[in-house]
Amino acid sequence: MVTPKQIRPAQRCDILCVLVIESTQHMQPLFHELYDSIITKIITQLRTPTIVESAGKKNQTTKASPSVRLGVVFFGDYYPYSTQTCSTQYFTSNYREFSKTIKAHNFCQGGQLRCAVTDGLVGALEMFDDFAEFDPEAHLANVQQRHVILVSSTPPYAEPCRENIHMRYDGFELEDVAKRMRELKLSFSLIQERGSKIEQVESLLKSANVSTKSPIEIPKAMSPSFEVRLMGIDLPIPPEFAEPTPQAVPIAPAVSQPQQH
Repeated sequence: MVTPKQIRPAQRCDILCVLVIESTQHMQPLFHELYDSIITKIITQLRTPTIVESAGKKNQTTKASPSVRLGVVFFGDYYPYSTQTCSTQYFTSNYREFSKTIKAHNFCQGGQLRCAVTDGLVGALEMFDDFAEFDPEAHLANVQQRHVILVSSTPPYAEPCRENIHMRYDGFELEDVAKRMRELKLSFSLIQERGSKIEQVESLLKSANVSTKSPIEIPKAMSPSFEVRLMGIDLPIPPEFAEPTPQAVPIAPAVSQPQQH
């Protein structure tokens, strides 16, 4: 048990999180329920202070109070099916303003068959690069976690991204995105509409994450419309949504057969 005397003053801990959200006509009626039921809980969990052990000091703990910076990339289809393929809001620590922006977003047309998923993920990578360039002190000293959460239901185009701003991402495909995410040690999580199994996107859970752990899966009762798989985010599951643990079936002892003489 941690006593008050054992806890040192709170230390700063920056967490960067980019939501990469499919902005299509199909997603519009589904998204706001998802945001209220799941995404707000994820953000709340990221903002929760944690108790960590201090390195090299026995029985000494530190309360880490996260400063969560949230960014968002909306991606749709290519012109003329969508008027804007990608739109980006840079990192902010003002959760109220971030939430207001998300809820006021106008979803695009297009995306009935394919979406610019790769462009959306490249937009997230560019945001992390910009943060490292414009705020190098925070980038080097304080950032403890980097998250990308993809919200998607439509298959990606099987071609390189077109809408990148930084030249280093010219010609990037999904496999290049996964490699770059590993280089940056990002945690990639996936929120995908149930029933829309998209192998190219689901494979990112393994190829984009450095960790070999399995993602945490949110029960269907908690998220009926979307399959939620989280890496590096330990989202608590309320007891009313927890799936029952399978009961072990007792094995009857073997009955020995009488030997014949």
